Amino acid sequence: MSTDDNNQDRGATDNGAGEGETQVESKIELSKKEYDELISLKATTGSLKRDLKDAQKAVEEATKTKDTPSNQTKPDDALLQKMERFSLRQAGVDHQDDIDLAKATAKKWNVDIEEVLADEDFKSKLERQRTVRSNADATSNVRGGGATSNQAKNSPEYWLAKGAPPSAAEVPDRKVRAKIAREFMAKAGTSGKTFYND
Repeated sequence: MSTDDNNQDRGATDNGAGEGETQVESKIELSKKEYDELISLKATTGSLKRDLKDAQKAVEEATKTKDTPSNQTKPDDALLQKMERFSLRQAGVDHQDDIDLAKATAKKWNVDIEEVLADEDFKSKLERQRTVRSNADATSNVRGGGATSNQAKNSPEYWLAKGAPPSAAEVPDRKVRAKIAREFMAKAGTSGKTFYND
């Protein structure tokens, strides 16, 4: 046999391998222990695949049996409002202006009222609003005007703190001046002094 015949015979036994390619057959030898481990790994892989398929089927069935959004019940608005009121009351927000600010902020930020109440920016806004409201309440009853309309100057405590009784020009009402003078005399009687230079 020539070398060409030899190459042709080899090409015929390559089982479809192209010319110039050689196929190498190798034997893998495993011990009994290694073979058993390989078989158990294949079995474990198979059981994992089965478990995965079962889980996928369970998820598919759950999504099929799940109610459509039209059949689902809407959250109870009354319950949500009660929870909001409870959260606001717990945070000490009880004035209607403060409640409105909390609800508007929650809607603007698209978060729950609980998150708004915990936010530092909201707390500073709330404190600013409370300060403005308390200042407005404190100054709402203050009236300006002359000495005759000012109740503070017509009170005996004002003149006792000043240390001298008022003159007729300072308090034109004689009845008020008499009341202030009586307070001064009562105060002088309790001090234990008879004369001013004692």
